[in-house]
Amino acid sequence: MQVRELYTNATEATLNNGLRILVEEVPRSRSVSTGIWIRAGSRDDPEHQQGLAHFIEHVAFKGSPTRDARAISHEIDAVGGHLNAATAKEITFYYADVPADGLATALDILADLSLNPKFDSSDIDLERNVILEEIRGHEDDPEQMAYDLFSQGLWADRHPFSRSVVGTRPAIDAVQPTDIRAFHQALYQPDNMILAVCGAVDAEGVIRLAKEFFGVKAADEQQVPQRAAPVFQTGTAHHERPTSMTHIYVGTDAPNAAHDDRIALEVVNSILGDGTSSRLFHSIRETRGLAYAVTSYINSFSDGGLWLTYAGVTPKNSETVIELIRAEFDGLLSQPIPEDELNLAKAKLRGHLILGLETNGHRASRLANAVLQQRDILSPDEMLARLDAVTCDSAHEVLSKYLQPDRLNITTVGPST
Repeated sequence: MQVRELYTNATEATLNNGLRILVEEVPRSRSVSTGIWIRAGSRDDPEHQQGLAHFIEHVAFKGSPTRDARAISHEIDAVGGHLNAATAKEITFYYADVPADGLATALDILADLSLNPKFDSSDIDLERNVILEEIRGHEDDPEQMAYDLFSQGLWADRHPFSRSVVGTRPAIDAVQPTDIRAFHQALYQPDNMILAVCGAVDAEGVIRLAKEFFGVKAADEQQVPQRAAPVFQTGTAHHERPTSMTHIYVGTDAPNAAHDDRIALEVVNSILGDGTSSRLFHSIRETRGLAYAVTSYINSFSDGGLWLTYAGVTPKNSETVIELIRAEFDGLLSQPIPEDELNLAKAKLRGHLILGLETNGHRASRLANAVLQQRDILSPDEMLARLDAVTCDSAHEVLSKYLQPDRLNITTVGPST
């Protein structure tokens, strides 16, 4: 087993079966956040089985050969903890927040959920109905459906990022127990998983418990399926829907999560559309009152990225708002970024990072996602130093690299005007 220090109070270890363990000791804390992250998300669903990764996340909570769903709930409640899970484009993760003395129970349950689900046919059929209801709710949400339509035209060659995480009703109806077991066998392997534990712990104790609960599964010689990198594509599309507002999405290319440009571009994005001090908010909402929601953000993946601007507007105002968004793009590109605006954006991002470190769950997620996205694991001080190093010149340089007015994907979803 390999063990190394990442930075003060943070340790990484790798078990013989390939499971990576990340521990951050938070001496003043009285609780622990822990989770098991699997490199298996909706992008890994087989083409005709959309929603399979999400389906497995649901069925895992039905229990293992040694504890059923009721026992799982009882055990986590008995230590005063909270247990949940989520599926995203690139990952599935199961996590628990517990008082410090509940760590062993949490790790035992997480190991059962991830490594030993029983996948009974009756449980699968029961949870199938729950997921179908979730999909119906998803379809009834205009903003979520609008984003799905935007995603379908965003990535070239029908890349898996184009798919909804929850899947489609026909695909979920057709899923068989053998499909679920095969997906789990292929991707829920120790060397494709990360265990992160942060809070009132000591690293040696965590590693000992991890070896007890997760080390029993031997490494499998089966190779994890390879992923194809996404390719951003430009375009303009309108999807007519009987909604009361038009949803506007403007996307452009962005760096992957490990790229050196990412932090500088986050600063630029903060200036453009992150929060009430941003240019988009001031121009579109505060000055003209044309939208309630207007924002921009960066989605960084392990092998690609997206810089997205969104606004929800009255249909008759959609063309005007798109012109205003383009005008803000042009302003960023044609004029130097003022020092005071850069400093405000950096202060905002610095605050978000520091406030996030107040929760053990954020710390655990930060460590696990760094590994899964193939980023260097930086200490909070190193992250702050990289943020502080962004200058007006470096910000404008990355801006010019990724924001190209002739390489946009603009999608509107709503009624015809």
